[in-house]
Amino acid sequence: MENKKTFGAYIQQRRHQLGMTQREFAEKLYVTESAVSKWERGLSYPDITLLRTICQVLQISEHELLTSSVDTEARATEKLAGKYRRLTRNYRLAQYILFGAALLGCAIGNLCAQHTLSWFFIVLSGLLLAASITLLPSILSLHGVAEKSIGAASFLAAFASLLLLLGVCCVYTHGSWFFVAASGVWLGVCIVFVPFLLPRLPLPACLAGRKASVCLTLDLASLLLLLAICCIHTHGSWFAAAAVSVIFGLGFFLLPVFLRQLPLPDPLHRHKTLLYFAVQTLLLFALLAVTVSPWQALLRVAVPSALLGLCLPWAVMLFVRYLPANGFFRAGAACGVCAVWTWLLPWALDRILVPYYGPGTNSFGALLKFDLSNWSDPNMISLNVLTLIIFGFAALAAVFLTAGAVSLRRARRCAP
Repeated sequence: MENKKTFGAYIQQRRHQLGMTQREFAEKLYVTESAVSKWERGLSYPDITLLRTICQVLQISEHELLTSSVDTEARATEKLAGKYRRLTRNYRLAQYILFGAALLGCAIGNLCAQHTLSWFFIVLSGLLLAASITLLPSILSLHGVAEKSIGAASFLAAFASLLLLLGVCCVYTHGSWFFVAASGVWLGVCIVFVPFLLPRLPLPACLAGRKASVCLTLDLASLLLLLAICCIHTHGSWFAAAAVSVIFGLGFFLLPVFLRQLPLPDPLHRHKTLLYFAVQTLLLFALLAVTVSPWQALLRVAVPSALLGLCLPWAVMLFVRYLPANGFFRAGAACGVCAVWTWLLPWALDRILVPYYGPGTNSFGALLKFDLSNWSDPNMISLNVLTLIIFGFAALAAVFLTAGAVSLRRARRCAP
């Protein structure tokens, strides 16, 4: 009974606050005045089908009607929401006024100064760029567009506005640099924004788990596009050399990422290091082919010198990765290879360079002529330093091989 009285008192209070009589309230609900009187005196409840209509007439929520109390939290939230809507409306209105005033002022100024619209279009495209960043998100949110879509739409609009601004400036200055600038902007956009956009894009299943490779591929393709456009713009023929150089240099850092994410066949899955060395070696020879001329220098000097230099990393990689022994033996074999390669390097370089360029002031034999007591002659200093490096690698090899033999002997003793 007490709940009915509280319910009725609340209805009566809200009716009085709105300045309605019982008859007016009853007419809006299409019920009799006596029914309203019974509700307010706590004698009965209204029919459940009337609750929504009662809430609309009394301007209250269903929660407030059922609890017979004012929902202060909901009203505060609604009040804040109203303030936010008014704030965003005023923000859009201020943007409209500012952009419109700027356009009108620049148009009048351009017409008065030059009797034509010339630099006005630069201002127009610049304001479009600013509006795509500041005003467009507010307009899209007003029409109920999803937050992710708002970000993508604003980004695309800003990018298109920036390209328009570059195009207008290029036409105004009678230049031919638009495609160079546009490709440079596209490269910057790919580097900065693509890592944030990829997680939001609906990629195919084969690419969903390889976002890093997709991002790096897009960046590399954008860089090559920029180089190609710059080469065309300067009427040059250096694109091949620049492209191969860029791919070779970036391959040291990016190729491991690609190899880790590529769906390699099972026989190659365990040989990623070998694939890495093979790809980089092919890129090195491609770089030599497009940069070294004439062909005699390429075949007689560049390629043999590259092969000589590649012998060390390839040998170390093969011993460390594939030698069927413990870690000490692998390290010892790698140090031994370094010692032998360092010992033979000067002599082998002489055999490559002297036939093509002629004898120099110094020639090296198969046996290094060093004198550790003579550190005054510059030529002897280099030989002494080289000899010390060789002895150092040989000593390390002996230490690691001895440690490997001791470790192998202990393992055999402990074996059942």
